[in-house]
Amino acid sequence: MRAWLARTAASPLAWILVASLAVRLVGITWGLPAADGWDDDGVAPRDFLSGVYESYVPGSFFTYPPVHLLLLTLLTLPGWVVGLVRATSLSPHDVIAELTRVPYMTAFSLVARAVAEVMALGIVYAVARIGEELWGRRAGLWGAGVVALNAPFAYHAHTSNLDVPYLFWSMFALLWLVRTIVRHEPRLLRYAGLCAALAVGTKDQAYAVFVLSIPVALGAWLAADAWPREHVRLVARQLVVAIVTAAVLLAVVDGAVTNPTGFVKRLHFLTGTASQDHAYYAANWIGRRRVLEDTVRFFDHFYPVALAPFVLAGVYLHVTRTHVDRPRLVAGLLPALALVSFTLAFNCVARRTEHRFLLPQSVFVSLYAGLAFDVVTAQASRIRVVGWVAALALGGRALFDCVAVDVALVRDPRYAAEAWLDAHVAPGDSIEVYGNNVYLPRLPSSARIARVDAEPLRDRSPLPGVTEIEQPFDEVEERKPEWIVASEAWTWRYVMPPPTDPAGAIVLAPQQAERERDVATRAYFASLFHGTGAYEMAFQSVYDDSFWPRVDIHASTTRTIFVFHRKAKPSASLDGRKRCDKATPC
Repeated sequence: MRAWLARTAASPLAWILVASLAVRLVGITWGLPAADGWDDDGVAPRDFLSGVYESYVPGSFFTYPPVHLLLLTLLTLPGWVVGLVRATSLSPHDVIAELTRVPYMTAFSLVARAVAEVMALGIVYAVARIGEELWGRRAGLWGAGVVALNAPFAYHAHTSNLDVPYLFWSMFALLWLVRTIVRHEPRLLRYAGLCAALAVGTKDQAYAVFVLSIPVALGAWLAADAWPREHVRLVARQLVVAIVTAAVLLAVVDGAVTNPTGFVKRLHFLTGTASQDHAYYAANWIGRRRVLEDTVRFFDHFYPVALAPFVLAGVYLHVTRTHVDRPRLVAGLLPALALVSFTLAFNCVARRTEHRFLLPQSVFVSLYAGLAFDVVTAQASRIRVVGWVAALALGGRALFDCVAVDVALVRDPRYAAEAWLDAHVAPGDSIEVYGNNVYLPRLPSSARIARVDAEPLRDRSPLPGVTEIEQPFDEVEERKPEWIVASEAWTWRYVMPPPTDPAGAIVLAPQQAERERDVATRAYFASLFHGTGAYEMAFQSVYDDSFWPRVDIHASTTRTIFVFHRKAKPSASLDGRKRCDKATPC
């Protein structure tokens, strides 16, 4: 044990992992304790077991595939058992009422975030090992250091979102494939296949990492290297074993075998409303060209823009330094192929470029940046000094951005809003809230809270202690709440102007286009924010970006919280429908 600790302490990779973990542990309790976390598009703790159940019951389906849900269910199994024992009965109502209490949900959320933290470290480790396999230990360490300082990656490691878990499996699939090609060991293909299956079984969009990259890489290996041609039967046999094993595993865990109808329904959901209803690039070549342009342009969302030349230099160095080593040349292009594959097969299909949808590319490019830093810092004295200065400057800026993510979590505007509400809302006051759980602050337990929306009650995530009302927003005078609480992360839907893009590449997503046509609701929110109705702005919790920059990732961080209070005498111009119509839009 002592010898192992000594070796670990002497390992630069271990120190990179420790430093990476230290940065990511800050803010791990973001929004907790609570019955529901602030992880936008995360796996809610109440969905661990129910998601697994829906994945395998014939005819039903869950939004996400079940691999990660199964893992989280197993890790939180003691909590589920305690909840079942303590429930007043085993009826679904009583079990749900017990398990959705704050202690259970908080513990489950922490487990999910801890797993994401561990998998994020696994991604850093995989980058180091891929770099080491291709270009040597130093290049791997540099690559690990680069990806560890990826700011959106640091954010997602704090959440229960599935982006880090599926990238974890994806990176290990690429690691095994790199080793297959470099080491001439086709039996390793089965491990690549298993990891790829687990990646897709964690989040469906992982398919896009492999759908083009693996066939092209294997084809290039066969064309460029004499060894696989001389052992074509061995390679073919191992490839068939890998494909069959991966396909069987995916079919079983994804529910295609036990629940084929639900599996098909989920595929229709994913290719329909789950993706196309949110696409904001035009469904033509103009829109897809803009997707490609923005994929490049948004590089600075992940790293300092001055890192981009190092990425390009790394690709050039790989090609020029390994052109005589054909297996290594092909294997070293695999991250680039995965980047192209994901961009074409997912971003251009889903027509989206948010942080989480460009996260894979940001991880892949870290390998080439690592190679460039390795080569530059190993040159003659003057070049080496310049390289180290550039590395330290870029690393310092990237670290600042990663710490800014931690600060954004620790100083979330919802905390100040919660304190203000506790101080100003009297027991028994009525509060009306708008939006999903993930956008709302934790509300005073002594108040009477109602959430209003026009969407059906069955489509909402439950929020304990909140009365759900299905009613148009603008009928507020029938409800007359004392307070209204909403978040900028949600209200933009009804206050943003439509996009103006002369080229026509940016369009309204179908869901947003429907909201634009909802004149009455847009009029209501216009009156709310302008104070022309029955309510006035009582408090705004705004993020202080005087030093730490505003970090806006996934509509989850640094968004303003608005608190409105009912006026003593409502304005006569309250009814927005009298002031706005289709001829006079708000």
